[in-house]
Amino acid sequence: MSLRFDVEHRDGYSVVRVEGAPSLGQFLSFLHLIGVETAGWQVRRVLFDLRGIETLTTFTEHYSIGGEAARQLAHLQRVAALLEPHRITRAGEKTAQQEGMNLMAFTDEAEAVAWLTASPG
Repeated sequence: MSLRFDVEHRDGYSVVRVEGAPSLGQFLSFLHLIGVETAGWQVRRVLFDLRGIETLTTFTEHYSIGGEAARQLAHLQRVAALLEPHRITRAGEKTAQQEGMNLMAFTDEAEAVAWLTASPG
């Protein structure tokens, strides 16, 4: 798989930094894998830093990713996706939200962390 990821556990949330040039199928497999892994974590808030992804640029790919993220990461309380500004289509974000996932896309890491760590309500 041409995808690498690192996990860093912080106070109240975790960061998953992802990089590489995966195909859509490889990324969907990654979501399944990380879904299994995150199910065992104590924290339920995760920042996915996707700025290192070189592929997966189309609206339809983002739509597929959002749907799969909602299925595989439903156990998480909040998910922030950190993207380069030119990569945001909102397709994945809206798809995940429509399926009940509390996911927001951001271009600024500080804003993503602030949203991720804010109290509910």
